[in-house]
Amino acid sequence: MLSLLLCAGAWAGFPADTVPQEGTLQEVEVIARQIEANTIRLQTLNFGGVGQIGGSIEGLVRSLAGVAGSDELSSQYSVRGGNFDENLLIINGFEVYRPQLARSGQQEGLSAINPDFVQFLSFSAGGFDASKGDKLSSVLDVQYRSRNTDALPGQQVRAGLFSGRIFGSALLDHAGPRGKVYQSIAIGARYRSNAPFIRGGDVQGDLRSQAQDVQFLFESASPRWFHEVLGMAQASTFALRPSSRTTEFGTVTEVLRLNVFMRGMERYEYQNAFLGARSRYTLNETQQLYLESSVAQALEKEDVDVESAYLLGEVNNNLGSDSFGEISYLRGSGGHQRYARNTLWVREWQAKAGYVYKYEDQRLEAAVSYRHQNGLDMVHEWVNLDSAGYSLPHQPTTVVLQGNDTLRTTKEGLRLFQVTDSRGQLVNGKLHAHLLWQRAIPEVGWKPGWNAGLRYVRDSRSGEQRLSPRLSMYWSLPSRHGVELSLGSYAQTASVRELRDWSSARFLDSARMQHAWHGIAAVEKRFESNGRPFFWRGEAYIKYLDRAFPFEQDGMRVRYLGEGPGIARVVGIDNRVHSEWLPGTESWASLSLFRAQEKFDGAWTDRGSDYRFSFSLRVEDALPGNLSDKVYMQINVTGGFPFGAPLESAKDFRSPPYRRMDLGFQHDFGPKASLGLEVFNLLEIRNTASYFWIMDISTARQYAVPNYLTNRLINVIFQYSF
Repeated sequence: MLSLLLCAGAWAGFPADTVPQEGTLQEVEVIARQIEANTIRLQTLNFGGVGQIGGSIEGLVRSLAGVAGSDELSSQYSVRGGNFDENLLIINGFEVYRPQLARSGQQEGLSAINPDFVQFLSFSAGGFDASKGDKLSSVLDVQYRSRNTDALPGQQVRAGLFSGRIFGSALLDHAGPRGKVYQSIAIGARYRSNAPFIRGGDVQGDLRSQAQDVQFLFESASPRWFHEVLGMAQASTFALRPSSRTTEFGTVTEVLRLNVFMRGMERYEYQNAFLGARSRYTLNETQQLYLESSVAQALEKEDVDVESAYLLGEVNNNLGSDSFGEISYLRGSGGHQRYARNTLWVREWQAKAGYVYKYEDQRLEAAVSYRHQNGLDMVHEWVNLDSAGYSLPHQPTTVVLQGNDTLRTTKEGLRLFQVTDSRGQLVNGKLHAHLLWQRAIPEVGWKPGWNAGLRYVRDSRSGEQRLSPRLSMYWSLPSRHGVELSLGSYAQTASVRELRDWSSARFLDSARMQHAWHGIAAVEKRFESNGRPFFWRGEAYIKYLDRAFPFEQDGMRVRYLGEGPGIARVVGIDNRVHSEWLPGTESWASLSLFRAQEKFDGAWTDRGSDYRFSFSLRVEDALPGNLSDKVYMQINVTGGFPFGAPLESAKDFRSPPYRRMDLGFQHDFGPKASLGLEVFNLLEIRNTASYFWIMDISTARQYAVPNYLTNRLINVIFQYSF
């Protein structure tokens, strides 16, 4: 309620408009000149093409330098050796909540970003400025719009075989007492089902997968005032009654097959809503005041009760044998039961006030904000394993010989293989403040542009306070070269998921903030080749975490194993080349090499996000002399992730590399209508998302059975703009 009162005060509590309209237009032009440290900005037309699975903006982000992803159905990604919780998502200046309980991309539902609203987006893989919040790795800053332009139509419908979007906007301009008032509203709704992707996998059964959301944006601009209200509501449901599963894995010379027969049900539900409002008042041509507030709530539930029986055997790979392709030797059999009743409820609101001063090519910003968080985390989850008629861990009968007597002591109860039962509540107040001084980049010369800032955060839960200085300097040199140096301090206050300790099954009420130092050196160059413009940028960086939490990644699920204390380091280089093959679009190639390590027990080991390398190629082109027939191609190759037995610190194994190629074709029927054909996973490579562990008590061996991602899938999309 306080959030809404603050917003109402911002709308009604300031003097009337007196500055001429022309001053507002000049202001927008000045803002566009400011520098953005270590930031990639993508053009609007990149978001409307086919070839992106589920139409997700994050699919484009995963093709940028420094970004690694190994689940195409998810909106999560890893940046420079960090995990999925270290990335900040900002829409129109508001920090947006992302689901935390999803175990895999197929359960996650829709991304928070609606592509139909996006005017432009900026992405920073590290070294971002002091105004961008408190995360360790990256910032994805998305700017929505409600007014239609030539490149952004006012009304649009997009329908596919398993997804659809509808978008509409309207102008509400009218004459005000001191000049014209420009108002507009945009509303968009989306639907998506992951069922076609899942049904092509190894698990068979009755499936229901659906996600939908609605978003709106209202904007009002007059000579002195600017108001905006952003709202969104999302719901996602994934329900599966599995019946069987068949998975083959191993090597060329040793092929293993797992046959699983199942009964039960697993159900995952995610619901979240967000409302944010901002008002900006222009004092004069150089000064502004703004006030904003937002409120968000999320409810996530997991209900799982699945019982299964499995057979693991060796497959006969002798081409001359009559039993080729059949199981020739049974290695083990057993049962597996998984039970979960997990609930996560989060509510938070934020209020923020700020001041902006602009003079010539410089900009000064100061702001203070307060965020209050409430979170309730309830976990009741267990796994029961049975192999060769014994429950694991096995408690054998104890035989003791005493004289002429033989005493037998049998086990008295059932011991479960894994049990997590915890409950915790997060009540936290975070006070933030930042000071930012920016100077625009000069055309050419040794005089630098800079982005200097200081950020303060106080966390009431842990009682910590921290000052984070950040500095980035850029030189625009002759011969179209550029050099940038950045250094900064970044703290991350703990969310509910970070406070859940899976190793001890308890909630860490007083865990401290994580903290990292970023150091980045970059060189870039603009040039032309074969009549096309190119832009190249190379970065060398080091990220040192002097306070880090240990974690493991199980698909999209991040499980924290306590608060350490420990340290971590990431060292790497990023390279990216951009070019314009079609007017208004970009094609690019990215290559990242890095090493992510951590130290918690006296020795350096690989972090769970140590992918080692990532290569991406995104191409948008058209047939020669015919811009109506376009082709979109995206290739992603990412190194395998380290893994080990669940909840064990040692990660002695590494998954195969992630390799994927998506292709899209689009034909335009004039300026308004188009028909697209998408071919996902064109090469039908079986990529590994995570591992399912089984055990054979007769040999005391554990087997990591891969959970594969999507197969090849074809989709047809029709799009019409009014």
